Amino acid sequence: MTLFKVKRFLWCVTLAFLSAGLAPLSAQTPIPARPADPHQVIPAKPASTPSAPVPPTPVPATNAPAAASSGPVLSIMADSSLRDVLQELAQSWADSLESNPQVPLTLTNAGTMRAKIEAGAASDLIIDTDIQDMKEMTDKKLLFADGQRSVARNTLVIYGRKALVKDDELEWFDLIGSEWKKVALGNPDLVASGRVAKRALQKHDLLNDQNKNIFVYAGTEVLALQIVEREQADAVFVYKTDLAKVTLPGFEMVSLKNDDAPPIFYTAAVSRAAKNPVLAHAFMDYCIGEAAKEIWAKYGFETN
Repeated sequence: MTLFKVKRFLWCVTLAFLSAGLAPLSAQTPIPARPADPHQVIPAKPASTPSAPVPPTPVPATNAPAAASSGPVLSIMADSSLRDVLQELAQSWADSLESNPQVPLTLTNAGTMRAKIEAGAASDLIIDTDIQDMKEMTDKKLLFADGQRSVARNTLVIYGRKALVKDDELEWFDLIGSEWKKVALGNPDLVASGRVAKRALQKHDLLNDQNKNIFVYAGTEVLALQIVEREQADAVFVYKTDLAKVTLPGFEMVSLKNDDAPPIFYTAAVSRAAKNPVLAHAFMDYCIGEAAKEIWAKYGFETN
C-alpha cells in the first residue's frame, strides 16, 4: 500500500468514527440551562390545554319528596280595606283543610270592583262594603242572592289635628273650614267610605261651592291617609281599622255619630261566574265562625 492510500484509509476511518459519535446526540431533547442566579425561578414546562369538563350525569335521589300537587283555587275580590285581615283569614282557612286550597286575592275599591264584576271578572267570592252596589249587582244576576253573609263591620272616623279652641260642644263639622283648611277623603265615585263621608258632609251642608276647595279626594282610604301623613291635609275621613298603625303628632281620632255615619258592613256573596262555589260558601262560613272572630278582632274589625 502506498503512502497516499494509507492516508486516505485513515481519513475515512476517522470520518466514520465521528459520524457514529454524533448520531445519538442529535436525537436527544435539549435541556434548559439552570439560571445562574440560584434564587431565580426555574422555568416550568408548559402545561397542556385541558379538554372541556364533562358534567356529571345526575343521579336521581331515591328519597326525594314528590312534588306537591296544586290544590283547588278560590279566587276572592274584596275591598282594599280588608287587605291584612283577609290575607290572614285566607291563610288560616287554607291551613285547616287537607286539600290546601290556593286563595288569590284581588283588592280594590268599591267602584272598581263593581266595574270588574260587570265586565265579567271571574272571581268566586265577592266581599264589598257598599250595600247598594251589592243589591244592584244581585238584581243584575251577577251575584247569587242566596247565602249572602255580613261577615264584619267597620266604623268611619275622622283623624284630624287637635282643636286649638277648647270647647266641649265643638263638633267635627265646626272644624271643617275653620281649623281644618284641607280635608282628605276617598273619592265618593269609587270608595265606599267616601260615599258615607259625602252623605255626612251633605247633611251638614258642607259640600257647597264655598267649601269645594277644602276637600282632597283619593282612590282608597289608605291613599287618603297618606295625604295627611305628607302634611297636605289637616284631617281625613278614614276607617277606624286603618288607624291601628298610625300615630301623627298633634292628631286625634274624632268619632262620628251613627246619624252622620252609620256602621259599614262587609257583605260576602258568591259570584254567578264562580268556578268553585262550594269553596266560596265554605270560606264564608269560616269567616263568620268562632275561629275567625279572633282574627277579625286582631285587626280592629267588629263581628256579631
